[in-house]
Amino acid sequence: AVVKLPVFVCLWYFFNVQYNLQNKMLLKCFSATLGVSWLQLASVIPMATLMWLVGFVRVPSLTRDDVKKLVPVGAAFAVGHLLTVASFGSVAISFTHVVKALEPAVNAIASAVILGQVFHPVVYLSLMPVFAGVALASASELSFTPFGFATAMASNFAFVTRNVFAAKFGAVGDMGNDQTERKTNQLAVLTAIAAAVVFPVALVLPGGIRDAPAAWNAAIASGVPAKRLASLIAASCFNFFMYQLSSFWVLSCVPPITHSVLNTLKRIVIIIVSIIVFRTPVKAQNALGTALAVGGIFLYSLTKAHYKGRELK
Repeated sequence: AVVKLPVFVCLWYFFNVQYNLQNKMLLKCFSATLGVSWLQLASVIPMATLMWLVGFVRVPSLTRDDVKKLVPVGAAFAVGHLLTVASFGSVAISFTHVVKALEPAVNAIASAVILGQVFHPVVYLSLMPVFAGVALASASELSFTPFGFATAMASNFAFVTRNVFAAKFGAVGDMGNDQTERKTNQLAVLTAIAAAVVFPVALVLPGGIRDAPAAWNAAIASGVPAKRLASLIAASCFNFFMYQLSSFWVLSCVPPITHSVLNTLKRIVIIIVSIIVFRTPVKAQNALGTALAVGGIFLYSLTKAHYKGRELK
């Protein structure tokens, strides 16, 4: 684990940064946003199948009841992903990630309301800088749109719902012999279910699968070479799979609280890199708000770890 963890973290950061950059480049010229997000989910199926065929991991064993339990988890995951991609297409990447910094706050509230897991009051107080930072950043964000903010915020609720369902149903099926193999198969199965569940939605809604040919033709007509467009689509799918996979690998090596801290650091890297690559204008107020939000997540993670085991019954 000492050797694997740094490698997994580096892979996670690298592929997540690449996913964000390639995805934004794609969404700038390809208008079928919903179709893109569904394709990214669906692309995991052939890549996971290849892993099973070559023996990288063994094929998981699931009963029909196991699959039924995973459907709500997969549905929440799919909705969260679709909303995140929609936000990426509407506002700057950096702003989407600032809003998504609120996910731990939403998770803390949902855990109390739904699971009855109430933390020490100090833990909730530590979330105040996050709320203040997001409000400050939103007020000064040059790329701000109500749709971009709303979809990023809604994605927080979707991913928290996924976490709550996952905690409620617990581990299902035989996913493998060791933690890394189990996490790999969990991702593959969950993403396949997510793609299947959301397929009817992606088929009928505007910007979905049926609009993909028109979006392709419009991109070509605007001057984007077909080879370039195809490479952006392929890269976004591959990087999505790899960053999700390496994230699950990291989770197989560390407890959730450590994963949360590493995820916060990753957000900082993505925000900085995206601002540099896309030359996103940043006001002083926006920078302060971003720093407050991200710093608040650090404070929350450390406070939650400090008061772990002192939940109020």
